[in-house]
Formats: sequence, structure tokens, C-alpha cells
Amino acid sequence: MLDTTFGNDNWVGRFFGAVSVLVVGLAAGIAIAEWVNAMPAGSTPPVVSHRPPGTEPAGWELFAFILRRNLTVFLMLLLGVLSAGLVTIVVLLGNGLAVGQLIGFARTSGMSHADVAYLLLPHGVLELGALCIAGAAGLRGIGLAFGISAFDRRALESLRLGTVLVFGLGALSAAAGVEAFVTVEIAESLRGKW
Repeated sequence: MLDTTFGNDNWVGRFFGAVSVLVVGLAAGIAIAEWVNAMPAGSTPPVVSHRPPGTEPAGWELFAFILRRNLTVFLMLLLGVLSAGLVTIVVLLGNGLAVGQLIGFARTSGMSHADVAYLLLPHGVLELGALCIAGAAGLRGIGLAFGISAFDRRALESLRLGTVLVFGLGALSAAAGVEAFVTVEIAESLRGKW
């Protein structure tokens, strides 16, 4: 039988809990994008870019920006340990909403499901997987706050924060590299299609 726990701590259950919260956010984000798209023309504000055309970050600058952003989210997810899981749940929902809206608006602009997958899957699997692992660690705060498990040395060891941090840094670095150098190329190749 496969042991999915570390001691008496169910990591797999919390991981799927984190995935579930993210999926709820994704579904809500897609629904919001479809709702906004269904509004009568002229009732939605125009999208305004704060950067002049041609000044978007690229290459290593884009990689550093993406990695910094994702590591910030990763660390915020871990703060759920100190906030009874509340910060983790809010951050997972927020990220799900953001990705869901991205998918929804891409779909309403005419992109096919396959094109959306080409853009998101190469880096998204690593990025969202790492964030859900951090979410699983952050959700440990629920049990600690409500006395479901004792807050002692064993509870802290069960978090395996060092392992989670090293994994997160590696996975998010790889995801940022793929997003900055591969996804950008895929987006350029798809630009003429939609």
C-alpha cells in the first residue's frame, strides 16, 4: 500500500485541497471573463497598457520578473502556517481567479482550446504544481490553529519547509525559464492566428 503521509500528517490530502481551492478560483475566473464578455459593447472599460509599445521586458529581465513574482506568491502561500490557512486559501483563490480570467478572455478573443494549452501548459504545470505544494504546506496551519494536531517540534518537522523551499525554488526557476524563453516564442508564433 502506498503511504501518502509523513508521520500522521496527510500531505497528499492537503495537496488535493490546495488544488481544489485553485480550481474553484479558475472556474470563477473563467465565469467572470465570460460574464464580462457578454456585457453590451461600450459598457466595459478599455484595457490600458502602462508601458509604451515595444518596452515589455524580455529574456533574462522577463525571467527575473516572473521568478520574483512567483516566489512572492510561493512564500505567501507558506504563510498559511501562521494564519490558520487563511492566507493560503485567499492566495490560491486569487491566483485561480487570475489564471481563469486569462483563460476566459483568451477564449472569448477567439483562441482555440489547443492554443490556450500551448501557451499555458509548458510552464503552468511546474508553476501551479509548485504553488499547490506550497499551498499544502500552508494549509497545515488549519490543523495547527484549531488543535487538530499539536504545535510542537514534530509538527514543525512534518512541514518539511526546507524541502518545500528547495523544491519551490527549483520548480519556479524552471517554470520562469520556460515562460520567459519558450512561452514567449509560442505566443509569437500564434500571434497571427488570432
